[in-house]
Amino acid sequence: MNDINQPEYLSDQDPEKNYDYWRQDHGGTVTNHNGIADRLLKNDKLYNAMKGDWTRTDLNKSGNMKVTTGREDGKMYIKREQLNAEAIIKGVKAYRAAAEAGVPDPLGPYMPDGTIGYKWMDLPIVVGIKISDDYFGGMPWHAIKHDRTLKAQFYRVVETEYPQFVCYPGGKLPIPVDVPYPTKVGQQRFFKGH
Repeated sequence: MNDINQPEYLSDQDPEKNYDYWRQDHGGTVTNHNGIADRLLKNDKLYNAMKGDWTRTDLNKSGNMKVTTGREDGKMYIKREQLNAEAIIKGVKAYRAAAEAGVPDPLGPYMPDGTIGYKWMDLPIVVGIKISDDYFGGMPWHAIKHDRTLKAQFYRVVETEYPQFVCYPGGKLPIPVDVPYPTKVGQQRFFKGH
């Protein structure tokens, strides 16, 4: 029997590896052996443009939020600006005034007693992202709302820090779960034991 794993068949030299074949974008559409990343690295004009400070600004599809991405002093950043925040605040004031006057909302949610209630809040996207980053470690609202406790804590933050976006009559949200106020990311709320 001829075993290929016998020591005399092995040498002390490691096999040569061609690390170009280990790239994620190997065999791309640019050439037979180099992917798109290799071609971009050879593009000195693009590389010089990207390594310094740069900025790019664009509107979202609705045209109500301006997003600026860029790099400043070697750090990447994203800035979001809500362009229609004042219009949302005016709409919320009008809605809350109508709700407090007793005008029914045909599109409002059903309450536990079976009657139609009023919508709770009209929150701009930028404010929702800020609350998510400050209190929930960047977890988006569509993930927070699946957990009852986190959702109640999110509502508590909106009610306390952003009351201008609360549509519910009286300005207090009917939060069904009694939860503690969330702690900001990076802060310690209680003392630690030994």
